[in-house]
Amino acid sequence: MRKHRSYYRTSDGSADYQFVFEEQPDGTWRAYIEEQPSYCGRVTDAHSTHRLSDGSRKYVCWTKPLRSIEEAKQVAALWADKTQQYIRTGSGF
Repeated sequence: MRKHRSYYRTSDGSADYQFVFEEQPDGTWRAYIEEQPSYCGRVTDAHSTHRLSDGSRKYVCWTKPLRSIEEAKQVAALWADKTQQYIRTGSGF
């Protein structure tokens, strides 16, 4: 199974996120969230934050299988930017 660690600074420059991208047995990829800012009192359930759990690890929830690491990185960046918007304004994804 292939893994790759990556950092992402949000497009507004306000926060840093760390991900570990892992190839799954079926060849798809997951973006595991290693570090992210606090939700600052916002609701943190799976639906509100678009995160799923794999044991104690959280990963980005996406509706389609991620077929490449490049696709997983794009989705993780979008998720991080939308998460920062949610933290700042409370508006959903």
